Amino acid sequence: MKKLILIALNEFNAAFFRHACKVADLPNISQLLSMQHSRTWTDDKVERKGLDPWVQWVSIHTGTPSSQHGIRHLGDVPNLSSPQLWERLSEHGVSSGIWGAMNATRGSAEQCHFFLPDPWTLSEPAFPSELNNLLALPRYYSRNYLEVGKLELTKSLGKLLLFLLTKPTLIMRLLRVIPLAVKGVAKFGLNNQVLFSVFDLVSATAFFYYKKSRHPQFSLVFLNSIAHVQHNIWCAEGTLDEHCLYALEAIDRSLGILTEGLENDESVVVMNALNQRNIVGKKHEILYRQINPARFLDEVGIRYNSVEQLMTNDAHILFETNDSAINARNVLAGASIDGQPIFDVEYSDSTPRKLFFQLEYWQDLPDNAQFLLAGKNYPFFEHFEAVVKRTGEHLQDGDAYCRGLELPDKLYNHEVQHHILQYFDIEASTSTQFRSGSSEPTEASAAL
Repeated sequence: MKKLILIALNEFNAAFFRHACKVADLPNISQLLSMQHSRTWTDDKVERKGLDPWVQWVSIHTGTPSSQHGIRHLGDVPNLSSPQLWERLSEHGVSSGIWGAMNATRGSAEQCHFFLPDPWTLSEPAFPSELNNLLALPRYYSRNYLEVGKLELTKSLGKLLLFLLTKPTLIMRLLRVIPLAVKGVAKFGLNNQVLFSVFDLVSATAFFYYKKSRHPQFSLVFLNSIAHVQHNIWCAEGTLDEHCLYALEAIDRSLGILTEGLENDESVVVMNALNQRNIVGKKHEILYRQINPARFLDEVGIRYNSVEQLMTNDAHILFETNDSAINARNVLAGASIDGQPIFDVEYSDSTPRKLFFQLEYWQDLPDNAQFLLAGKNYPFFEHFEAVVKRTGEHLQDGDAYCRGLELPDKLYNHEVQHHILQYFDIEASTSTQFRSGSSEPTEASAAL
């Protein structure tokens, strides 16, 4: 029986990995870099306008470019005209297990033995339902880490404990990663970068537990900590600090957890959907995040039903009526600092009573900065916090490393789905072939 695992190692930079392997003992990353390599590409060009992981992974899941599937925002999962990979596999009796896939649903995949959605796709429950107790903590913390409520955090931790108490074997496996988790906290404190690394360790361990007990033929696991590292604490090219080395050690251990139990004939694909490049000293962008978007909307007088904070500087707002949503869009779109609009606000007829809004301001601001909205000035830093000076940005190209699956040297990222289907002897629909010309990639990665 054919088996294949897709490790979605989000946004990793292969040149960064190669440099790290020269100065640190990272056996699993080294093994990854020795596998057959293919270069992927997307025609999307603008970060935050399509050149984003939550868009590119949907392209891979559905086998279609973003111009066809239409996804633009994190947490958006409309009715896709193209079935997701695991739905196609299920139609042909191939079982699957999906863990953390971005902007994904279990959909019609009856042969999907377990499904854990990403923390931001709030409309999608986990399967089996016991996994919702595992999902509760990352779902709450990922949206509220600038202002964590003690009651909500306690409830989420309680659900996690309830989940673990029914899984003694999983607890024993998790004990193996505790020393590395403690090392990070002891050395750097309980900051987000350490937490994201620990989360990948826990996630890889829990995925491995379900994979070993449910035996899917195709499995997918999503790891995100290296993307955060590259965006937030990437050192200048050619250097590595202790924090980056710790994050790389955690990724290496996570890869080891995922590959240690592979069957001899199980094929492996490790890919990033899109690449990042280092912008330290080249570009100056400050990421500001909403501290509490509900309090912000109350303060500026916008009536709404609920608000869903997303990964960085964005959120969805849900309203009672379409008119309320459109009126709020007009108000928010008029917000400015020194005449410069600060919000990207989008309304779509396909998602009535819902707005997407994102803070699109990246410059340094003084402590007394104010923004103007509907004729009134508000203190900026009462509602937004400077989270980080960005150190990495998205690129159109990506990387796929394979063992047991043959991919062309160069292909669109959405074409990977077709090759996986063919691996399982399922006829794939005709895909767009990679074109030379104006979209031809240049260098795959910034050299370190």
